[in-house]
Amino acid sequence: MFVFKLEKIKNLKENLMNIEIIKLNNINNQIKQKTLLISELNNQIKSLYKRFDDHIKTNIDFNVLKYIADGVLALEYEIKTTQKDLEELKAKKESQIKIIKNIHKEIKKFEKLKEHYKERYIYEEKLKEQNFINDISSIFYTRNK
Repeated sequence: MFVFKLEKIKNLKENLMNIEIIKLNNINNQIKQKTLLISELNNQIKSLYKRFDDHIKTNIDFNVLKYIADGVLALEYEIKTTQKDLEELKAKKESQIKIIKNIHKEIKKFEKLKEHYKERYIYEEKLKEQNFINDISSIFYTRNK
């Protein structure tokens, strides 16, 4: 049976690709969490706006309105920082995808090399067999003369 010399390297590359895919999944999970956090913060802002409108209608103390407005500003700032984190995660995701594509290309190269060496090995084995058959034929032919 044909044994490929570089099979271990190919297997290591596949394991490396699996590790990189796990990293990509972690990045995707972080992106989902950040997106959910942004939507949750937007919902909190909406509820604060509603409270603000309710307090304006009832003419409550200005300090309460200022407290609610400060809460809205704080949430908007948190949304902006979360969006920056989200953009960084998207950039990491793109670079991670490039890494995975490069590893996949390397694996394909090893598979092509494997096929090439396998064909070469089969050719050499057939050549040996043919030479052996030719030698036997020549010996048989010389004995029969």
